[in-house]
Amino acid sequence: MAAILNMFRVSAAGILAHVVLLLSLAVYSSYGGCTFPADWTGSWFQSGIPGLIAINSTHIQSKGECSETESYDKFLLYDRAYDCYRCMVIHEKHKYVLQYKETYCSQKDSVNSVCDEISGDAPLYSMFRKEPRPIPQSCPFHPPPFTFTYSRGSGDCISPLSRAESCTDDSRLLLRYMACPDVPGTESNVEELVCLATWKEGSTRYLVGQISQVTRRNSIASDEDTYRCFIYKGQHSDKSMTYIIAQSGDATCNGLSSPTDGSRTMKLTNSDDEHNRCHFPKWIVEHHKWFSLDHTHQYRFTTKNATLKIMNEDGTFEEKRLVCHSILEQKDKKHITLVAHVTRGCESGHVCLMFHLRDGNVLELQRGASLWEAPQDACSDPAAPRYVTLTTTTMHPMRCPIFGRYSIVNSLADRRRKRQQITIGDSESSEIQRAAECVAGDYDSASIGCGAAQDTIEFKSSCTSVVYTCYGSWQEGNRGFLIAAPVARASSHPRTFCFMYEHSHGNESHNGALALSAVARSCDRSIIPGREGDKAYNLTSNGTCEQSSKYNSQGTRVTPAAILLTSLVLMTR
Repeated sequence: MAAILNMFRVSAAGILAHVVLLLSLAVYSSYGGCTFPADWTGSWFQSGIPGLIAINSTHIQSKGECSETESYDKFLLYDRAYDCYRCMVIHEKHKYVLQYKETYCSQKDSVNSVCDEISGDAPLYSMFRKEPRPIPQSCPFHPPPFTFTYSRGSGDCISPLSRAESCTDDSRLLLRYMACPDVPGTESNVEELVCLATWKEGSTRYLVGQISQVTRRNSIASDEDTYRCFIYKGQHSDKSMTYIIAQSGDATCNGLSSPTDGSRTMKLTNSDDEHNRCHFPKWIVEHHKWFSLDHTHQYRFTTKNATLKIMNEDGTFEEKRLVCHSILEQKDKKHITLVAHVTRGCESGHVCLMFHLRDGNVLELQRGASLWEAPQDACSDPAAPRYVTLTTTTMHPMRCPIFGRYSIVNSLADRRRKRQQITIGDSESSEIQRAAECVAGDYDSASIGCGAAQDTIEFKSSCTSVVYTCYGSWQEGNRGFLIAAPVARASSHPRTFCFMYEHSHGNESHNGALALSAVARSCDRSIIPGREGDKAYNLTSNGTCEQSSKYNSQGTRVTPAAILLTSLVLMTR
């Protein structure tokens, strides 16, 4: 009997739960029995609607909540404010673009019955995603640059030709409109197009983008002013690529039926420009990645050795793209002068570049300071550009160009320490002063190229030392250059140094004095060795590595004072 009662209780509980579920579904079906795709959640812009339209899993702002759905694109929405229902047929053209048609709000009926009220010529509305922020995509018009003609309905502006140029970011295109004196309504203007979404319907291709006025940067533009829809068609030929484009007159895709019919039409033809003119030489591009000495910039060669990209790596991101335009001079496979077309953001022009291959995996670049519209003017500036010293990702130790042991008679750290001692005065203890000497790196001796592999530099003092590995060197007149990196490096210290040195009176023997400076940024020719730089030393020779080693192996040096002391000891015996 107890078992029967238990079974009855379980069955009753199950029936009750089932009834509650059915009732809740009935209520939910009346006011929101379906959901929208999760990707639609966010804020959307629609032309003519104040503010943004919010969409979540069950609601579309100002339209209602999802009640029924059919065929993945038909939705019956319940409007609580007016107690009525409307059908929305929504098509996702792109994850950033929704297009829909809708009915007026009416009494409830099946989703198909209500949706059948939508006629073929009903208005088509477009919504463009605003939040989360859309990520631009590559523009479909490539490869830039292009020349183009355009029309606003009063004739084609053909002469002078307008120009479309690439930006560093492939999702942007710079449109330079020219004014044609014989065509009314044309004007000189520069616009920047950001491509957001593309899709295809049959043979028709669509693009949604945002346009900003470059020539009027300070003007305040609303979404109504910036969003535009495009229809385009590409035509290939043996030597060029042409795009026929129609642009909408407002922030909708209405009124666009073909690439030749729009508020503004354009015909883009890629021009025979610098992109196929020349290539960087093999001795430069055999290493696809180069780095500045302090590793704040990366230089990367791409696109079949015709393009150089320069990128910041110091926490910011800025990219410059340089495309080889023409080679002016190349000699002995170690030096080349060329003109490149440079793009930074959407700013572009021509610049002069000079590359110098140094010893080892070391390259130096000189780049003109100005951008020139005409390539023939880029290398006309007589002033010598500063050097940028680059190294590869894989550096190999090499023999140091100097050999011997030296005493440091004067250093930049020593001069700074003396100034510090004058400031400190006699009140500080000698221990603090000695600690300051060690921290400042006030070394008293140096050995260069004296290791087993002859590829290290060691600076020593009574309390500390530092060792550098030599990676490459070269000579320019009386001045030598050495690329070296510390063997043990703290994360806050520079990765690589350029050591610049000069022998006294040009004397490279081991008996002469040596002025030495180290710079962490690049091999700056304006630095005076021994006087300026991040580190600066003046050294005198103590002999060759072999002499010093032999000298040290014989024990303590016998000085005249030691000889006299020994004689006195013998006399007292």
